[in-house]
Amino acid sequence: MMEFDLTGKTALVTGGGRGIGRAIALGLARAGARVIVADIDAGNVAVVAGEIAAQGTGSHGLPMDVSRVDDIDRGFAAIDDLGWPLDIAVLAAGVLRAKPLLDHTEDDWKFMSEVNLKGTFFTLQAAARRMVKAGQGAILTLSSTSAFVASRVPEILYDVTKGGIRQMTVSAAAELAPHGVRVNALAPGTIVTDFNRATLDTPDKIASAESRLPMGRLGGPDDVVGAAVFLCSPAAGYVTGHLLAVDGGRLTRSG
Repeated sequence: MMEFDLTGKTALVTGGGRGIGRAIALGLARAGARVIVADIDAGNVAVVAGEIAAQGTGSHGLPMDVSRVDDIDRGFAAIDDLGWPLDIAVLAAGVLRAKPLLDHTEDDWKFMSEVNLKGTFFTLQAAARRMVKAGQGAILTLSSTSAFVASRVPEILYDVTKGGIRQMTVSAAAELAPHGVRVNALAPGTIVTDFNRATLDTPDKIASAESRLPMGRLGGPDDVVGAAVFLCSPAAGYVTGHLLAVDGGRLTRSG
């Protein structure tokens, strides 16, 4: 369907070196977009940019640490130098330290908030500046079902930061809509990646996680791709400020 065709569009994906970010980057490329893969891990950046190039669409690798505003500025200056007008920004960079509330330290707070909140905010801001000037654009943040309910295992700082991203998305959408820029969020449920594999390392843990899901199975990164492409595409041209859960029905249950 033409409404989902991203041919001629340029997309930036932060956290694009692995997991959900990588899957979305590859999915946007399959939809026709040329993709700038940004990640703190330069090796992963090169690998994913190469995978996209092998699909036949344009790609560019961009090592970038979103916890540092100066590095975000440097990264966007490099994008400007490419001469590729930015149409789509997917802000998938994120970190996790799973601990109970009583065990968290100030260092944990700094680590989680600087990547998940500060990094998302200033990357969104940099993308929005360019999109407002162009009069169009689509920004997609990565929140979580943890923005609505407590995580399956104790990880309160993750829940707090993902709740912050949820509200950041709503507020940014309201402010940027008059400029032709849409801002939406995905709320993945339990998606198995290297990010959370340590919390799903036994059959009992997997069974416990699956028991909460009406669909009866854990998700994988590819389960998130269709929703991401939709929200970034012209098919969602009248959608902004929305948080789309991709969770196997997790939020239909309170327990």
